[in-house]
Amino acid sequence: MSRLEEQSYNFREFTFELIRYQQAIAEKLGLNLTDFKALGLLHRQGDMTPKDLAHRTGMSAAATTTIIDRLEKAGYAERKRGGRDRRSLSIHATEGSEKKVERCYKSLRDLTETQLVLYSEKDLKVISNYLLRATKVFREATAKLENN
Repeated sequence: MSRLEEQSYNFREFTFELIRYQQAIAEKLGLNLTDFKALGLLHRQGDMTPKDLAHRTGMSAAATTTIIDRLEKAGYAERKRGGRDRRSLSIHATEGSEKKVERCYKSLRDLTETQLVLYSEKDLKVISNYLLRATKVFREATAKLENN
């Protein structure tokens, strides 16, 4: 196996385990993975319109409405009408929902800390840079799949 093939294999294994971990968190919270990922967007990006949420998740408007319905029913999100314009609607993560999610990530944080101390500051910068670049590659690869 070439060095590039080995790195590709390692990265695929990493992403596989990452998805398994997120699936386990979603199940612990009583959500499916798609709803959990949408909730994560609300936590990281803040309030957004259903249209914005649909765009960010790559889901149809109908599928996004279903996601919002399920998140609302589970108590993780709520719809809010905007001021005077009753047509204006935004989706908000409910207060306390982020803390519930963060508690689930505690085991990962603890285990990650035991690994990160093994690296120098210079190594950590390289790792961080790689993760940023890999994220960009994923966005670009996803866009290509969606547009073909």
